[in-house]
Amino acid sequence: MKDTTVPGLSSGTRRGFIVLGLPTQISWQNYAGIREEVSRALSLACAGGTRRGGVVVDFGDAVLLDAAGLVLLARAETRAQLLGCPLRAVVPALSAHVRRALHLTGLDRLVPVFADVGSATDAPVPEPVPGEVDTTHVLDAIRALHPGDAGLTPTPPAPSELMITTSEAGDGDHTVVDLSGTLDEVTVPRLGETLTTLVEGDMRHLMVRMHHRLGVRCDPLPILLGIRWRVAADGGCLALPAVPAKLREVIDREGLASVFTGCRSIEDTLLTGAGSA
Repeated sequence: MKDTTVPGLSSGTRRGFIVLGLPTQISWQNYAGIREEVSRALSLACAGGTRRGGVVVDFGDAVLLDAAGLVLLARAETRAQLLGCPLRAVVPALSAHVRRALHLTGLDRLVPVFADVGSATDAPVPEPVPGEVDTTHVLDAIRALHPGDAGLTPTPPAPSELMITTSEAGDGDHTVVDLSGTLDEVTVPRLGETLTTLVEGDMRHLMVRMHHRLGVRCDPLPILLGIRWRVAADGGCLALPAVPAKLREVIDREGLASVFTGCRSIEDTLLTGAGSA
């Protein structure tokens, strides 16, 4: 096993599988880096239209500090299904808390779970069946298991070039959040804080409208998913009517488009209002 650019994350091969050993602590702090390595491994395993064996995500002695590890596995499974690439998880029998989380959320019914790397790589590889996979119910189950994750922010806020403005949608119910500037590791937590403040102010129906030239330099989906879970639990919604191409590619690739839809048809009204602004 060799170390990667993510502290504590290692990569190796065994019997044709790419094996990723996860850090001992998994949280939103290292989520983005781990997710990038998992995505790279899945792409490599299916490079050129051929498969090695697949990808094994080894939780080993990892401790889940929040829901990041579960979201990581759910999104990785969506990616693996779209590629037709086998994905397996290793969770030692002694890691009862991780196994319980996988069972309660239904993740263990999507991703085969093994007690060790040997058994994970020795099991036969079935024929791939590329296609769409819906992990919405699993993501909702993760939210229910970890309701406090909606308010997590990776780093303290700092001055940035992200402009956030809010307005009423005109239907007396929804709040529109307009974004322009750049989403990066500094500004995404600011967005999370803004949305959390709106939710705590009893704004349950939100629409995040992104300027077509908004820069996207990091993955904002963990924050957006957390807020979506929180408002959905109270019958609200978090809609993304239009997003930059780079972010849309990630959302479509990981099957999350249906997650970010409004709870009622209000987009025509909002888009008309945007055209007259």
